[in-house]
Amino acid sequence: MSRKAIAVAGLSAIAIAAGGCGGGSESEVEKFASSFEERFGETSWYGRITGMEVADGRLRIRTDLDSASDWETAGGPHCGVALRFAFDHEVGDGIDVVIIVGSDGSELGGCGW
Repeated sequence: MSRKAIAVAGLSAIAIAAGGCGGGSESEVEKFASSFEERFGETSWYGRITGMEVADGRLRIRTDLDSASDWETAGGPHCGVALRFAFDHEVGDGIDVVIIVGSDGSELGGCGW
């Protein structure tokens, strides 16, 4: 399975878990993840994403990157782009912080309003 396919599967599973989808219509998080993929799926950095979580006004973007230097040099997902996209799509109570997370769970960077 390609890295992109894993990222897409991971985003869908996380969106369902975070949104508490019990059937019926898509949750806000699912819609956000789907819109995010539609908008950014072809970028060089989208394939680095392994999952997303939305909680308490924070969007955590998990990646396959090992360190902050990998994030900067490998063209990892851009925090400001994700923050603006979340703001424009009014996810949940509103995202005011985006955190980029490395493969080991460490925070590689972030931004907020």
